[in-house]
Amino acid sequence: MTRDPTLARKHVRVESLHESHPRIRAEDWRSPLVARLIDEADYADGTRSMAVSYRDEKGHLSEAEVTLAWSGLESDYTKCIKTYQGATLTEFAALAVACILCHERNLEITEVTRRGEKVDYWLGERESLLEVSGTRDGDLEQLCDRKATQQLLRNPFGKAGFVCVARFERPAARLWHYPV
Repeated sequence: MTRDPTLARKHVRVESLHESHPRIRAEDWRSPLVARLIDEADYADGTRSMAVSYRDEKGHLSEAEVTLAWSGLESDYTKCIKTYQGATLTEFAALAVACILCHERNLEITEVTRRGEKVDYWLGERESLLEVSGTRDGDLEQLCDRKATQQLLRNPFGKAGFVCVARFERPAARLWHYPV
């Protein structure tokens, strides 16, 4: 596995993660990400590092550390904590991580798939698919493999795609490509 030097120094502004995905409501996922990164503590502007692993279409693996930084989300954060249950916060936080990691690989999340289509989102002009999942604490390898075999690789479109999984207690994430 190679170290990605462009991301090793990367600081990502959480409050602007949605700007790279203008066709969806990704702004809804910013505060849930902060909630998971600070374990629903009282809001404060801050930063948190996340270890990330990528596998591209050619099977090349790379890893990096991304620093997630946020500010100015206190009002929205408070509303999210009062509105969403824990499982929803985790799901939305994982979607925020997917936005960040997809953007770093020049991928745009463009639309949700429909119920029963086995995967979560389309990338680009329906060029590939994205399956997303998150956990507060767990095994990312196991979660990624399960999402790939039980959902992404069973999609009715016969399309390849990515699985993005995120863990928040010891922040780490994967964005791995799976061929059909």
